[in-house]
Amino acid sequence: MLCFMQNIHAQKFKASLILGTNISQIDGDSLYGFKKLGLTTGGRLSYTNNKTFDLALEMLYSQRGSSVKLFSKQANEKIPLNFLEIPVVVSLRDWYIEKGGYYKVRAEGGLSYGYLFNASSSKYDVTKFGKSDLSWLLGVGINLNKKIGIAARYTSSFIDIYKDTPDLVYFKSYFITLRTEVNL
Repeated sequence: MLCFMQNIHAQKFKASLILGTNISQIDGDSLYGFKKLGLTTGGRLSYTNNKTFDLALEMLYSQRGSSVKLFSKQANEKIPLNFLEIPVVVSLRDWYIEKGGYYKVRAEGGLSYGYLFNASSSKYDVTKFGKSDLSWLLGVGINLNKKIGIAARYTSSFIDIYKDTPDLVYFKSYFITLRTEVNL
């Protein structure tokens, strides 16, 4: 019974709030480079029963797409896409700060499902954008203290986000996320 109680105590959940920015692009359109700036915000619930690994589930609102220029105001020069994302992430943590009771750095990888709920484009038929996106992700993070952390993540789609292109052009979504995390 004592061993069982110790295992329960060693398991824990941790919640975090997330606020950051995405810099994205779409391969296959005529707009090149990571020039579409967008917001990412949401929450993260992490579970760990091991000191160095954790498993996290996130729910995020994510603005992605592509643009000719970083701050373009022309509708024909950008493709804004708004997603609800659910990433599942495995993290490897290191550099334990005993005084604060937290790990300083982490490396992470995982999969993300995205649901496209809003798209606009003057160049492409928005009804042909797929509603579902499946992506892989890799990232790193550093905790500044027990409550505040910053992270960077690269995410790339497995599937095309645009259907029925006439000349067999494939639209692949890529984005880099820079974000702040507040641990509750």
